[in-house]
Amino acid sequence: LAPSTLVELDLAHLIHPQHNRTMHLDFGPVIITEGRGAVLKDIDGKRYIDGLAGLWNVTVGHGRAELANAAAEQMKKLAYFSAYTGMTNIPAIELAAKMAEIGPANLNAIYFTTGGAESNESAIKTARFYWKQLGYSDKTSIISRRFAYHGVTTAAAQATGMPAFWKGFEPHPPGFIHVAPPYPLRFTDPLNGRTVGEAAADAIEQAILAEGPEHVAAMIGEPIMGAGGVIIPPDDYWPRVRALCDKYDVL
Repeated sequence: LAPSTLVELDLAHLIHPQHNRTMHLDFGPVIITEGRGAVLKDIDGKRYIDGLAGLWNVTVGHGRAELANAAAEQMKKLAYFSAYTGMTNIPAIELAAKMAEIGPANLNAIYFTTGGAESNESAIKTARFYWKQLGYSDKTSIISRRFAYHGVTTAAAQATGMPAFWKGFEPHPPGFIHVAPPYPLRFTDPLNGRTVGEAAADAIEQAILAEGPEHVAAMIGEPIMGAGGVIIPPDDYWPRVRALCDKYDVL
């Protein structure tokens, strides 16, 4: 199809996430046609560096023939089958075993999802389900941080600490608490002699105590905050968060 026809079809039929359609109508979509390594090419031959690696998921680069061949060989045998109700398949078994082998010693069971937001939705559900199985049905609240990004599905969007992603999708689901992140440049809570890492971790403790430990299921956090600004926490932050969560029985 001609580029002009593709633009018309895009405008008529394709909904773009996080996009101002008015600008789209003025300039038209950028139609990417191929990629090699970290370099993309659009329909007019213009080249781009793919700084986002697709959407942070093409981390080994575009055009990797060995990946395409492996996918094609698998699809010739079996395109897909779920793990529902005790069914399984060989690639899922082998990948789960490999991930358990290379992961931390206490992380040895794998639940596969299709993306980050679904992973976080599943983590939130699992945390709440876990406490219910132990008889603590009131432990449902989730603590997150401002500037955090955890996805834009219903629960994940509420865990995301950027209000711009909430607007227009009210009412907000209950049970989410946001605290200050370990952001040295824009940390506004009083330090009172503490490091930013200590103070940001203490903000989690204050939230747990304010909500009541009997109501808090889990704390969710990116090891390095991504979409909110690539915020690298101080070295004393995560060990203190781990200790506080253990202290109050928070996952």
